[in-house]
Amino acid sequence: MKSNSINIVLQGKGGVGKSFLSSILAQYFLDFKKIKMSGADTDPVNQSFASIKRIGAAQIEILRDGAIIQSKFDAIFEKIIAEQKTTFVIDNGASTFVPMMKYINDNDIVSIFDSLNRPVYIHTVIVGGQSQTDTLQGLMSLYELITESSNVKLVIWLNEFQGSIEIPAGYSELVSDKTAAIITIHNRNSDAFNDDLEKLTKARMTNEEAQKSNEFGLMSKNRLNKVFTEVYLQLDDLFDPQSE
Repeated sequence: MKSNSINIVLQGKGGVGKSFLSSILAQYFLDFKKIKMSGADTDPVNQSFASIKRIGAAQIEILRDGAIIQSKFDAIFEKIIAEQKTTFVIDNGASTFVPMMKYINDNDIVSIFDSLNRPVYIHTVIVGGQSQTDTLQGLMSLYELITESSNVKLVIWLNEFQGSIEIPAGYSELVSDKTAAIITIHNRNSDAFNDDLEKLTKARMTNEEAQKSNEFGLMSKNRLNKVFTEVYLQLDDLFDPQSE
């Protein structure tokens, strides 16, 4: 497994599970693959990713007098460039989607990524229900951002917790050349699974911590392991295909 990938979670629609996605991704590297990982949270409104202490994601303050200061993104990308042997996970909030996109474009970040010769993945979330159209528009914006890059790929996460998802053929065909993987977070339509995940999220805990905690019973731990392992195996197909 190449242990220096750059992973940026981007989606312009709020409330679709970006921070949960970021936490699963970080735990995959930290606990499942046991490699050096550094995280950052740029969400000025809801810093859920940074609040999970065990992950240790840095909270990046990008606001000044209520306005987003693009230069605050400098620290993240300078750290990425400096630490060639570290895997990065960056959680970007909905309110900073446009500023981050503009920063990447204005500063030729994609070209810098290409020159680093490191695997770079832009992770985005698609949900069902009323928000599906908005998340698909976010996907297309990201595709347009990286379409000229030889190194940057999309990872599309299907979060079924807001309804069933049907990506129109036109979208999937258009982005297929830049899509590295499609990861599904299945909704089992079970109150037990949903309650366990909600409890884990509210406690700001990792699954590894939950497995050692008396706050979760044996069956809850088993259900959480089932959810995380299912996603981890999908991520292995992307990051570590030879592990199978």
